[in-house]
Amino acid sequence: MRRSIASCLSDSAGNAVLGALVNIAYLTFLTLSVLSLSISAYNTLLIRDAAIEAAARAALPESPSQLPYLQRLIEDRVPMLASAEVESIEQSGFVGFRIWHVSPVLGLLQATQSKTEVLVAKEEIPNQ
Repeated sequence: MRRSIASCLSDSAGNAVLGALVNIAYLTFLTLSVLSLSISAYNTLLIRDAAIEAAARAALPESPSQLPYLQRLIEDRVPMLASAEVESIEQSGFVGFRIWHVSPVLGLLQATQSKTEVLVAKEEIPNQ
């Protein structure tokens, strides 16, 4: 009877090691996913700030296109961004930018494309 208890204990010790390794791997992926989500949210805020700044400059009367300025801001502020496409928006009385971006991800998350859109009222000089 003692032999069967000893063999049962050795089997459970092996299962405990395997279970610990699985739990460590799962917690590592979970931690990387939370870290990746935090970095993605921070990158989105940086992109939104850059878009607001460029749109505010584009809203001034007779200002040149701020598209190159916005692209440079995004490259400077978010250097680790996977990809970004910037599109200018011009509607009657409004000017702004639409930015499609993909942030790098780690862990259990999959890369998804996000959209940030900013519109600002265009200032106009009245004709006298």
